This record gives sequence, structure tokens and C-alpha cells, in this order.
Amino acid sequence: MGSPLSGRGSAGGKLILCGEHAVVYGHPAIALGIDRGTRVTLRQTGEPLSVVDADGQALDDPRLHEAVASLIPDGWEARIASDLLIGRGMGSSAALAVALVRAEADARGLSLTAEGVHERAFVVERKFHGNPSGIDHAVSARGGVVRYRRTLAGPEITPLPIPSWSLVVLDSGNEGNTAQLVAGVGSRRPGIDPLLDRIGVIVNEAEKHLDDVGALGKLMLENHALLIAIGVSTPRLDDLVATAVECGAAGAKLAGAGGGGVVIALTTEPDDVLARLRAKGLHGFVCRPAPPRAQA
Repeated sequence: MGSPLSGRGSAGGKLILCGEHAVVYGHPAIALGIDRGTRVTLRQTGEPLSVVDADGQALDDPRLHEAVASLIPDGWEARIASDLLIGRGMGSSAALAVALVRAEADARGLSLTAEGVHERAFVVERKFHGNPSGIDHAVSARGGVVRYRRTLAGPEITPLPIPSWSLVVLDSGNEGNTAQLVAGVGSRRPGIDPLLDRIGVIVNEAEKHLDDVGALGKLMLENHALLIAIGVSTPRLDDLVATAVECGAAGAKLAGAGGGGVVIALTTEPDDVLARLRAKGLHGFVCRPAPPRAQA
């Protein structure tokens, strides 16, 4: 009898620099893969599907089990390890989806194109978010910094230069429900469409000023103000944005769907900004854009 099959896959998380929510309706967004991520190890067991953490402890989240089961059948164990904050707008579900797709392909000896990874991961991520834009798993699969736009013909993904700045990430301490927040924005259309249009304009301007920290910081602050206006920010997130700027960040905004999650603060002096924030009792860490992945 042969040895049990196994497979491994990994994927990075992501942060949206500008453009969340508007990207769902055909506007562009800029996102970056980050130097944190998720790893999945599959092992054939012959038993019902099990989903466990890095220490082998069962993960009982029904939605997580449903997402894994959409790709991995009975007879396998899926072991998940991650250093991403869960439910905080860092692409944790997308990183899991991409890592699962890669692990499953590895277990079966298959080679997938970037498009194949994107399409299969989208099926998994829908189990978490209902109507995601696709930007999370596109960036998770590729890394780097990209301009992303959703079209009827498929996603348009344009690689952008890796900038020299860093992001200080501040955790609000609360999860945001992406599916509910996206649905809520949809329910407020078409009244908020001019705000979504303006977010699209900000993205185009941000692309032109990607390595101009002063200009980019101002655009991020305007983007955050528009996210307040469309109803996805919270007083806690607004306070974190203001405090980050007080502590020396060039700009800051919520990142992801909102309702909780994280705030990203733009700076060329991340250690200094982080030290000032910690002196105020806030918890955070530094993220850098990850280099583009060489293969799917």
C-alpha cells in the first residue's frame, strides 16, 4: 500500500491602498500583497474531512468548513497556519482560498496557471463573502502592487512599481462582516454613486503619485472620508486614522470592507510612527509590500 497523498500551498495576505467598495462596481482599486500570509497542508486520511489549526486542533467554524469542503472532499485533513489577522480586511479568506487551491493541485500533481488559481479560489472565497470583487484573491495569488478593475470580460490586473514606503497596521479589535457591508453599500445605491465615482478618481490619482508620500497620504485621507460617507467606517476606525496622522503618518484610512478591521498608516519612518502609537497604548505592526510571485 502506498504512502498517503499530501500537498502544500501558501499565499500572502493583502491590503487595499485605495478603492474598496467602489471596486465592486467597476471602478479601479490599488492593492498590495503583504509579507504575511497563510499556509495549508493537506494529508490523505481516509476519514471524513477535518479542518485543523497548525497544532492539529479542530477548527469548528461552520463557514470555514463549508469553504474548505467546496474544494477538498472527505478523506483529507486540511491543516491551516496563518499570521494574518482574521476578519480584519487583510485578505485572510482569500489567502486561505489561494493556499487551498495550491495545496490541492500539489497533492494531485497538477500545474495551474495564474488564471486557474484565480478562478478556483474565487469559488472558495464566495463561501465567505457572497459577492466579492475578486481583488483579494487576485492580489493574494500574485503578490506585488497592482491596479485591479472588475469587468464583464474578467479582471483587469496591471502590475505597478513596488514603492519605498511602509504601512503601519493598527487593529481596531473588531471584525467586519464583508458580506453584510458589501450588501449594505449596494442597498444605498444609486444615491451614493457619486461618492463611489469619486473613489475611482482617487485611485487614478493615487496611481500617478504612488511614490509621493505627501500626495498619496492626502488621497488616502480623502478616500477614508468617502468611506465614512458611504456608511462603512466606525468611530473607532476614525479615531485610529486621526491618531495615526497625529503620530506622524502622511495619511491613513481603513483598509477592507470596514465595520471594524484595520487602519493602515502611510509612512517612510514606520518605527518612529509605531513607537508613538504604542506610547498612546495602541497595538500595531509594520507591513511592507511583498514582491510579485514568480508563478501562480
